[in-house]
Amino acid sequence: MFRPSISADLGTILTFAAAGPVGWIDAGRYRRELATNNYRDHWTWIAEVNGVPIARAIWWAPSGANHPAALDCLLVKPSVREPEELAAGLLKAAHVAFKAAGATVLPDYTIDVAVGWHEDPRAREAVAWRRGAAQSAGLKSFIERVNFEWTPGNVLPVPAHELDYRSGTDQEFKDAFARAAEGSLDAQTKRNLAVMGPDGQAQDDLDFYLCLPGDRAAWRLAFLPSGAPLGFIIPTRTAYDASVSYLGVYPGQRGRGYIHELLGEITRVHAASGAPRIVGTTDLANAPMLAAFERAGYRIIKRRLVLTA
Repeated sequence: MFRPSISADLGTILTFAAAGPVGWIDAGRYRRELATNNYRDHWTWIAEVNGVPIARAIWWAPSGANHPAALDCLLVKPSVREPEELAAGLLKAAHVAFKAAGATVLPDYTIDVAVGWHEDPRAREAVAWRRGAAQSAGLKSFIERVNFEWTPGNVLPVPAHELDYRSGTDQEFKDAFARAAEGSLDAQTKRNLAVMGPDGQAQDDLDFYLCLPGDRAAWRLAFLPSGAPLGFIIPTRTAYDASVSYLGVYPGQRGRGYIHELLGEITRVHAASGAPRIVGTTDLANAPMLAAFERAGYRIIKRRLVLTA
């Protein structure tokens, strides 16, 4: 039987653990995310045989969202001989329910892995059955992302150019998202453009970043001393950390080093507020952004695999 959990299942959910080579949600984090409405009973699904749970899947969304945005954790008990088949059935059942509740897109599935996961046979096997299950359930696109962190022990980036940063309205930031998406190297942005078109993609980005915790007043449009538009920054937060949530350099201004300036400004904004840790993520294929993180003193802490429809 595949079913959403109910409040009476909490004990089972909290004790369903599986130490292994990929990231998973432990009891402490599940309680915290449940308290902030990022996890919800009906977004946590269980596979059971004769009333005994043998698999668990946990979906996440911003606290104000109506539908789940991402699958955070997929566990199958080691005694199950065909974990891929079982997990695929669990995901398909949940996807049907999410669509029936009004969701128009399938949630992504994110898998956190160690930096050197490609060299670890156990990690490759753990990823393989999860990836197979996700693909069977409709999540056929695969992206590898790199997660970085900056801590106060690192040198604070020093600006090399004198830029002007100004606040902006939601409409101005929507226009900025659309402008920065042109020629973007980010896989998710390119996919959203293809599916939603420029206006839909920009609105989707704006809605998502408005849902994140953090200070909306910290968002800034960036300009050159001449007044020419350069790009924009969104220094906000994940559920736990200060975050390099978004930075964009407009076409025509790229290739001149301004990506380093914008990342440096986000870092300085968070550092000035006393953030003990700043995190950021980019696609493995996005060489300019990878170089910017490394130049700014960020270190790689893990990889994240993203499967999407």
